[in-house]
Amino acid sequence: MRLKNILFLLLQLFCLNIFCTNTDTLSSGETKSSDLITNETPTGDYLSISLDSTLLINTEKIVHSKLRMSLSPQNKLIYDRLRRLDNSSPMDFTYNKYTQFYIDRYLGRDVKLISRMLRISEYYFPMMEQQLDKFQIPLELKYLSIVESALNPKARSRSGATGLWQFMYPTGKEYGLEVTSYIDERQDPLKSTIAACKYFTKLYDMFGDWNLVLAAYNGGPGYLSRLIAKKELNDFWELRQYLRKETQGYVPKFIAVAYVMTYHKEHMIEANDLSLGIVERDTISFKEHSPYNLISEMFCVSKETINYLNPSFKKEILPKGETICLPSEVIMDVVLNEDYFYEYIDKIEKKEILVDEIRIVYEVQKGDYLGKIAKFYGVSVSNIKEWNKMHSDNLSIGDKLILYLPDES
Repeated sequence: MRLKNILFLLLQLFCLNIFCTNTDTLSSGETKSSDLITNETPTGDYLSISLDSTLLINTEKIVHSKLRMSLSPQNKLIYDRLRRLDNSSPMDFTYNKYTQFYIDRYLGRDVKLISRMLRISEYYFPMMEQQLDKFQIPLELKYLSIVESALNPKARSRSGATGLWQFMYPTGKEYGLEVTSYIDERQDPLKSTIAACKYFTKLYDMFGDWNLVLAAYNGGPGYLSRLIAKKELNDFWELRQYLRKETQGYVPKFIAVAYVMTYHKEHMIEANDLSLGIVERDTISFKEHSPYNLISEMFCVSKETINYLNPSFKKEILPKGETICLPSEVIMDVVLNEDYFYEYIDKIEKKEILVDEIRIVYEVQKGDYLGKIAKFYGVSVSNIKEWNKMHSDNLSIGDKLILYLPDES
């Protein structure tokens, strides 16, 4: 009997606690509304707005609370971390099944990619953050370069989009990126980042929402504007089901990359041991047309390093008058030996010095003609004529032709 009384008493206390909690919640809401009241008497409309706002905030808290309660312990941690990211940025870092899908992918099958991005980002992210800050747009947009190109400045899609930010040719030209036979500034990390910042700014002026900016960056602003007008929706998550498949996953993928790059240590992901050869570097202009292999041989710097530091050059040739980035210790060597280097190039062009080439003498046989000989040795007719100071295509049996071929030894 005493046990029943105790249980009944506990039940009463439990019910009383629930009632008090609900009363406290209401009181808390009323207090927040009253905090807004000044010495002036509020109107009925004002009270209605305040109460509606409080109800909306409380409803949102309930929705988030229910979502969190339904998650596994691991996903609750992810949810909480995304909430912290969301609260610290003007960008939207919503947790839902779509973002969770890509987070699971980057923590699973693509974890090696993230490890590699952590290492490469040490080189590119400081520059990107500086430019994003200069344009007063969210620093988190740097993570979009991972989604776009996996931080590969020479990345090129099947559609022709190129560089860290995957600019198409017309868009790149619109934002000042030069493309010639020798140079593609879409592959220049700094210049393409500045162009991307200008483009982000324009898109935000158009849409006023960073999720929609991302969607427009992927799908095109014209396409997105038409879809918004047709569906009369301005929220990415509401609009998502009507978007093209690639654009549907674009924002969730961005959120997932931002999450994993921010909280990689919590998931025991470290930067891989890839050696980037990041060194102090500076720039210098060459007065003459300069092949990479000659710069490499003359100044003892590898072609791989030259390529890595200068991704905007499409061929391994520095055009006359262009600026190149080199390790700082090499720059001083170039300055001290510049005249000698140009003499060296001149002698190579005149074939007085052979670099990565061999010279052979070919004796003309019956039935030979310049096109046949050129095709057999993998050179051009114009080369043969230049090397032998020929003014016509005429050959005679027994003529001796000097040919310069790649040294494959």
